[in-house]
Amino acid sequence: MRELIENDLAVLLTERFGRVAELPTGTITLLFTDIEGSTRLLQELGETYQPLLVEHQRLIRAALAQHGGHEVQTTGDGFFLAFPRAHAAVAFAVATQQAVLRHPWPAGMPLRVRMGMHTGEPALSDGQYVGLDVHRAARISSAGHGGQILLSSATRNLVEADLPEGVTLRDLGMHRLKDLQQWEHLYQVLHADLPAEFPPLQSLDTLPNNLPRKLTSFVGREREIEEVKRLLQTTSLLTLVGIGGAGKTRLALQVAADLLADFMHGAWLVELAPVNDPKQVPEAVAAALGVREYPGLSLRASLMDYLSTREPLLILDNCEHLITAVAEFVETVVTAAPKVRILCTSRESLGIAGERVWRIPSLALPQVAPLPNAADLAQNEAVRLFAERARAVSPTFALSDENLPTVARISVRLDGIPLAIELAAARVKVLSVDQIAERLDDRFRLLAGGSRTALARQQTLRAAMDWSHDLLTDPERALLRRLSVFAGGWTLEAAEAVCVDEAVPREAVLDLLTHLVDKSLVDVDAGTPPRYMMLETVRQYGREKLLAAAEAPHFRSHHRDWFLALAEQAAGHLTGPQQKVWLDDWSGNGTTCRWPWGGRWRRNPTAG
Repeated sequence: MRELIENDLAVLLTERFGRVAELPTGTITLLFTDIEGSTRLLQELGETYQPLLVEHQRLIRAALAQHGGHEVQTTGDGFFLAFPRAHAAVAFAVATQQAVLRHPWPAGMPLRVRMGMHTGEPALSDGQYVGLDVHRAARISSAGHGGQILLSSATRNLVEADLPEGVTLRDLGMHRLKDLQQWEHLYQVLHADLPAEFPPLQSLDTLPNNLPRKLTSFVGREREIEEVKRLLQTTSLLTLVGIGGAGKTRLALQVAADLLADFMHGAWLVELAPVNDPKQVPEAVAAALGVREYPGLSLRASLMDYLSTREPLLILDNCEHLITAVAEFVETVVTAAPKVRILCTSRESLGIAGERVWRIPSLALPQVAPLPNAADLAQNEAVRLFAERARAVSPTFALSDENLPTVARISVRLDGIPLAIELAAARVKVLSVDQIAERLDDRFRLLAGGSRTALARQQTLRAAMDWSHDLLTDPERALLRRLSVFAGGWTLEAAEAVCVDEAVPREAVLDLLTHLVDKSLVDVDAGTPPRYMMLETVRQYGREKLLAAAEAPHFRSHHRDWFLALAEQAAGHLTGPQQKVWLDDWSGNGTTCRWPWGGRWRRNPTAG
């Protein structure tokens, strides 16, 4: 009873007057605490937050009195404490965490307190500790997570042989703490009553991330990298969209690696390709971040609580098959955690407020008519990619005056698609570049045999196209294959005349065509009127599907009849006073447009 009275008196005196005794000097253990996510709690609880904070302070001070500690300073939800003995500091930390976990917090809102301590010999000045030891203890605390207790190596050396009952230590390795030049060896306090698993520490030692190690070089894309980095500085959500095999993932990972030092809480890749259940999107993100359910909260709520106080970069890769679920999740994150940056890769945009969409282009293509000099040709990024991947499978391969023109033509015919170029280069171990070029009319058979460890859809060009095709609706698939009859692009009016039947009525063509543009299978050339076109790789794939559906004769006839009628209508005007008007209409008002594979062409009706 006497001990309880003395403890209560100590708590009362501490609350009224601050410290109950002079601060200790010499070798002491400094301990910092704060509530994780206190700003979010304040916003959510409003007026009920203040009673919660008072109760938290009461628990801290009660445990402090029991373990002979001293309250140096209190700021908001944080405490700066001092202990003459390291053993007492560890015992206090464990007892306080146990009390916090057991306490019935209002509104069922669990409280999570992080703690960090360091032992040294700080100087006293005007009743306050000063010096590097104070900063080190504070930085150790800020590196932890709610519910976690961290020790410096100095504290660990003092308590290792005299740990409180039930306490063990986990070695967390060397860490570089913000603003401190010397690295710190950190340890975590373990106890059966306390959580043991936490995300990686928030330190600068290895720049926290789970980015995969790059096994091949990243070729080209210098302008694209700089542009994506610039956009990420101005938006919370950036989505890279493009056709399968365009290199969206590689570009996102390169940007993340370049920006890693800008994100104190790391860059984290969330691979969504293996996820089939939309409900598992939050689980995939939590797994990448190492976030687990906290008592009293669902995994989703625990994840949102974790993100609300941090500034990481999240890379959500391959979102297209889970587009609705990803959009809903991302919208929640950008609202609840405004400091989080999200970089998505997808074949279509998420379509939510605040999203910036950046369409990834094909690699810069070489000029083939006329050919530039060999030195300039060899510096083209599509040619460089072919050469580097060819050397990976055939170390003797080298660009030469003889093979450079053919490599350039291969790159152009493959539309500058990185995956297609890499798969073509892999054939160098069994074919000459001339043989590869000759077989590109059957590219889906030729471009197979990618890395066995790659995702299935990245092992062959056909698999990459199949992935996109399988995500389409039946009417979208029908329009895609029928559009393959247009060899050089088309107008909306041409598509509405040529590609329709009961399955694709005329009034549905505009919406379906818009969907194909959104899903990176059709490109738009904004002119008057706009023209639409496919990369040759997409067109060949669509042509195969058209043949398989036994629709080729029917829609080729439609294509022929439409342009024959247009030619007959124009014939009487091409030599009279309306000649310029009709020629301008046929050629797109005298403008030129870029072929999908990089050449230049005049718009004309015979091309569709």
